[in-house]
Amino acid sequence: MRKDYEPAVYLIIFKFEGLLNKWWAFKKMGLRGWKDRLKQKLRFFKMMGTGSGNGFGIIPDFSTYTWIFTTDNATGLFESEVFREFKQKLGMIRIFQMYPHKTHGLWNGINPFSDFPPLSDPEEYPWISIVTRGSIRRSMWWKFWNYVPKVSSQISEKAILSMGMGELPLIEQATFSVWERTEDMYQWAYGNTYHVEVVKLTKSLGWYEEEMFTRFYCREVQL
Repeated sequence: MRKDYEPAVYLIIFKFEGLLNKWWAFKKMGLRGWKDRLKQKLRFFKMMGTGSGNGFGIIPDFSTYTWIFTTDNATGLFESEVFREFKQKLGMIRIFQMYPHKTHGLWNGINPFSDFPPLSDPEEYPWISIVTRGSIRRSMWWKFWNYVPKVSSQISEKAILSMGMGELPLIEQATFSVWERTEDMYQWAYGNTYHVEVVKLTKSLGWYEEEMFTRFYCREVQL
């Protein structure tokens, strides 16, 4: 059940079909006015593009975009003109309602997921999800992207969903993954040779100017 009136974090995946709808979404990504208006109503809001292939490709996927936002009550957003406009252009939509469990780091100088009180009934959220975000140093992006195909090629089949996202191609990057079991997530994170190597390089090379990691309680909801 979707409970829009509860404080939560939402991640929405929009899939567009047809050249005109894709072009509309691409232009929307670059416009600030509507985003600024949403930010006035929400605690935090970002629209991001995605990569080709399994979502981690260096070439953009012009059919798929995401919103991530925090709110005390999502009803107003789902009834807003801009959301209805997006829905009219869509081929597919998936909505994940999430509640922060553990978080550290910053996203543009803040941590938008750090001020949530403990969840009273986590059993209402049957999955876990992970959002990572990093601002890659300009001098390091080539080294970073050399590792991305190696890591993404070993994405666990046990992940319900795994994808790459970004605000700015090559530089401002994020990932989103959904898991049924915590054990599966840990097994992939620490059993994937390339992923473990990337974590070590992140610390030794310092290729992020800013980074954030958040683990959520998660459920998929319907409109």
